Amino acid sequence: MYSDSPLTQFAEPFGLRRPYCTLAMKKTKIFRKLIVLLLPSLIGSLTASAADPQDEKTSSETTVVAIGVGVERQPSWLGAATHKTHPVPYLDITWHDQVELSTTDGLSIDFLHGEHWHGGLVGTLIWGRSSQDLGVLANRINTLHNTLQAGTYIEYAFTKSLSAGLRWRHDIQGTGAAYGDVYTELELPAPGSVEHSIKLNAQAMNGAAMRRFFGVSPDTASALGTAPYRPNGGFNSLSATYQIFVPVSQHTGISFAIDWSRLRGAAAQSPLVRSFGSRNQRNVMLAAIVDF
Repeated sequence: MYSDSPLTQFAEPFGLRRPYCTLAMKKTKIFRKLIVLLLPSLIGSLTASAADPQDEKTSSETTVVAIGVGVERQPSWLGAATHKTHPVPYLDITWHDQVELSTTDGLSIDFLHGEHWHGGLVGTLIWGRSSQDLGVLANRINTLHNTLQAGTYIEYAFTKSLSAGLRWRHDIQGTGAAYGDVYTELELPAPGSVEHSIKLNAQAMNGAAMRRFFGVSPDTASALGTAPYRPNGGFNSLSATYQIFVPVSQHTGISFAIDWSRLRGAAAQSPLVRSFGSRNQRNVMLAAIVDF
């Protein structure tokens, strides 16, 4: 299922994350290269034998709780060239493969719960930006508070390893911002109990969200020495995320994730990004986990 973690929400982004412009993906070189690299794993997932039905039944009838602590390095603000490093808690509760609450994926409730089709409600958090995050830009551009989003998703599992979906979310704190994503996830072959996967995501924002993060008011433009900028909604980023979990013992393990995203469209053209930030956004997280 699509992740909206702190690693990905800048691309959103916990990324969109809303239906976004997928046509822009077909001419993106990085995604063509990723497809070539992943083709052997994709073929393997499509031809793999079916899992033991008893294993599936056991998985769907249990509740799994995992907790831990980690450290994350992420852009100081959405579009920034600088980074910040901070400790992060890790929590992942999965109930009967239908309800999941985690610090990496947010909240998802699967009402369809079919063999191939999944869909229902989602809840996520998107980070804002504080004066400390802004550094030398503090008092020149406005700060933003963190916001909660609620929305819906639909996902289709081609195999146990390959899935794709759409997601739409809207801020519930009065900003008017909405996000949409189209994504695909592939679980890669791995030895033993190691689990790893790669996700590709295209994200978009409506006008309110685009202006919230990338707009420049006349007063702000005067303080920065740039022209005012009032973008419309549209496609704003492409991202790729790699995640791996390595067991250390029966109930402990190490989780690592790295996310790379590229701002596109109106987001990339913002004076905040062109003059004071970067189109390339990178996030890395490492956590130690205990499951029950």
